[in-house]
Amino acid sequence: MSTFSHGSIDGRPVSFRLSEQSSSIDYKDLESKQTSSLPLNSVIATLPPAEGPDESTARILFLEHDNPNNLEVKLRCLEVSEIPGALWKSDQLVPPAHLALPADGDSNVHVVISTHSGTHAASLFFEHALKPLLSAISVTGYHVHKTQSTNSIIELSQAIFLPRAQAGIEQTIILLSGDGGLVDIIKVFSGVDENDSSDGKKFVPPRISLIPMGTGNAAANSTGLFKDATWGLSTLLRGKPRMLPLFQANFSPGSAYLTDEARRKEPLVSEFDRERSAAEVYGAVVLSWGMHASLVADSDTSHYRKFGAQRFQMAAKELLYPSDGSPTHQYCGRVTLIKKDPESGQAKEQVIDRECHMYVLATLVSQLEKGFTISPSSKPLDGQIHVVHFKPLSPDEAMGLMAKAYQGGQHVEDERVEYDAVERVRIQFNEDEETWRRVCVDGKVVIVEKGGWLEAKRSGRHLLDLMVPTWV
Repeated sequence: MSTFSHGSIDGRPVSFRLSEQSSSIDYKDLESKQTSSLPLNSVIATLPPAEGPDESTARILFLEHDNPNNLEVKLRCLEVSEIPGALWKSDQLVPPAHLALPADGDSNVHVVISTHSGTHAASLFFEHALKPLLSAISVTGYHVHKTQSTNSIIELSQAIFLPRAQAGIEQTIILLSGDGGLVDIIKVFSGVDENDSSDGKKFVPPRISLIPMGTGNAAANSTGLFKDATWGLSTLLRGKPRMLPLFQANFSPGSAYLTDEARRKEPLVSEFDRERSAAEVYGAVVLSWGMHASLVADSDTSHYRKFGAQRFQMAAKELLYPSDGSPTHQYCGRVTLIKKDPESGQAKEQVIDRECHMYVLATLVSQLEKGFTISPSSKPLDGQIHVVHFKPLSPDEAMGLMAKAYQGGQHVEDERVEYDAVERVRIQFNEDEETWRRVCVDGKVVIVEKGGWLEAKRSGRHLLDLMVPTWV
């Protein structure tokens, strides 16, 4: 353990030392005599002394919070005469090129604050962490957008982000949101042809830097943003952009989004476009039918959302053990998987040999929420669709099976679960009640018409880049 050095935290004098054994900086406030510890994984950036005779202190920027799940965090600054080697963050360019002000003075950095995502912590996080961080690294002129409604991110994408991308302008969108914000941007961008260069402009996918503020945060959990305790801020500064893989889901044309806590329907195909044989929806995380889709739909209310990620388990209990005493529902339909033969490389169809199901889920990611590893074989941004499915089980069996997903994805080792890498998945629905024809697409709920169908496959479209840690 190193000897104590002297510095200051936000102007208050401290003595501190680096503890490599506990991977922390232990420090003592010399005025209050209180001691504390700073985990090294909460360090966002190390800034060398500025040039000039009066600038001799370096700065270590870190997040302070009581526990990893506490979003009431604050950016703190430890000023020291010399940065310990173990703390130095390599490849430090301040500000990074993707956050710097262009020569014309019109910033292409946008901060989107989704005020109602998750537990409504995005505004506080911006004021106490992101805003002071951007100030500390001299990022200026950026645009701040606070959502006013559930359509705000869609409207921003239509009015600002998409036109700029089509005009060939590079953009960085710092998204303080859950997966829903990403889904809204995808929804708008997927509605145009990104390869149309008739006006002489080349489409430039925006860089999305996620600051995860939702309840599940599947994209963030599956791309390593939670490997440290900076809530995506270290990735914002030192990450790299990678193409965000998408899936394309084609639905029978009578399908509709279920919105406003299931009070309204929004047709996927407008009344002016009824000749289309299918409606296209794009996603980046998950498509499901059965228990998962039902619990997402049932828990998507203001009453359930206040419980955070726990809302999914609460809804699952009601689905498995209905309070009216009725049996657990069995979801009826024909499920077909299209796989690539490893020897010939040809596509082969496999029709699931049962009429009813409990769980059918296709995903591009490994984790749907922190610790819930639904697809352990999925690698960050590899673009491979995996399907998890199983037959109707007793409520206790199903609960026990899904509990194994919290144990590193052990559910896929259970003989009752089928787990496959697929090229496509097709579902023909055979349910009379529309409640059991609800499909989850990245947290959005789609109602398929009676006798309807869907087919999902990997899309090769390059609409967005996602900022990810350098090791991804």
